[in-house]
Amino acid sequence: MGEGLAKEWMMDRSDEVIEAWQRQLAAMDAGDTAALAECFTDDAHLVHMTGYVQPLEEWMREMRAGKFVYHEVIEQGAEVKVDGETAVLDGRAITGYRSDGSGQAWPLRMRQSYRLVEGNWLCEESRVTLQQP
Repeated sequence: MGEGLAKEWMMDRSDEVIEAWQRQLAAMDAGDTAALAECFTDDAHLVHMTGYVQPLEEWMREMRAGKFVYHEVIEQGAEVKVDGETAVLDGRAITGYRSDGSGQAWPLRMRQSYRLVEGNWLCEESRVTLQQP
């Protein structure tokens, strides 16, 4: 494969990872746990800003029970590094904001590891911290 084609393929792969992340954010925003679960591997986990490691199914249960409500998720951008069938996304988003001005805005940094599974980029791990100014 020529160098130009290799770079084009890698750019396409990065775009696919960003699209997967955007689907995840949209599902979080909508509170759609079925769509959200489809964005992750079965053995995925989250690492919260507190350091708590939470299995995917526990997070889904807590969302369905109303313990995790994102109100609105506003994407602020992401960078992706693809290495074959794995990728790392470093994304920024704000959540907790409500259009009426209520709520608490949380500026989040999401560092996510992805794996290509049957042609789909699925998140294996999501580490969330607060964005640094």
